[in-house]
Amino acid sequence: MNKTDCRMELRGKLDSLNAHIIFMQTLTDNTGLTADLEELRAVVRTLQRCEATGGTAGRLELWGMDEDEIHTRSHNPRKYYGLGHILPCREMGRDAAMLNVLRTLVREAELCSCRAFPDDTLNICHVLNRLSSAVYVMIYRYLPKGFCYELKFS
Repeated sequence: MNKTDCRMELRGKLDSLNAHIIFMQTLTDNTGLTADLEELRAVVRTLQRCEATGGTAGRLELWGMDEDEIHTRSHNPRKYYGLGHILPCREMGRDAAMLNVLRTLVREAELCSCRAFPDDTLNICHVLNRLSSAVYVMIYRYLPKGFCYELKFS
C-alpha cells in the first residue's frame, strides 16, 4: 500500500486517536473517566484491527448503551442531561475540554474512513460517526456542576 493511500491516512488518524486517549488517561485523576476512556480505546483498537484485516466493525456499544441510544442521547441532550447543545469553552473544565478534543479527532478519522471506504463495507465510517456521538455524550457526563453555556439559535 502506497504511503499516500487514504487507508494509510486513516491508520494514522486512528493511531493519533488512540494516543490522545492514552494521554488523556494520564492527565485525569477521575477513575470513572479513565475507565470510560478505556472503553473508547477498545473500540479504536477494534477499528484498527478491522481496517488492517478487512473484518467488519459491527455495532457500537459503550457504557451499557447501544448505538441507537447513544445517537438519541447526543441529539436530545436536554432530555437526558438537562442542558441543550453546548458551546465549547474553557468553563466546561479540563475533562470535558479534553473530551471535546477527542470528539474532533474522531470526526477527522471518520472523514478519512469515508475516503478510504466510500461504500463503508467494513462499517468503520458508521462506527466512527456513532463514536463521535458517544464522546459528545461523555462531555455532558463530565461537565462541571452549574455549567450553562448552551448554543443559542437565533
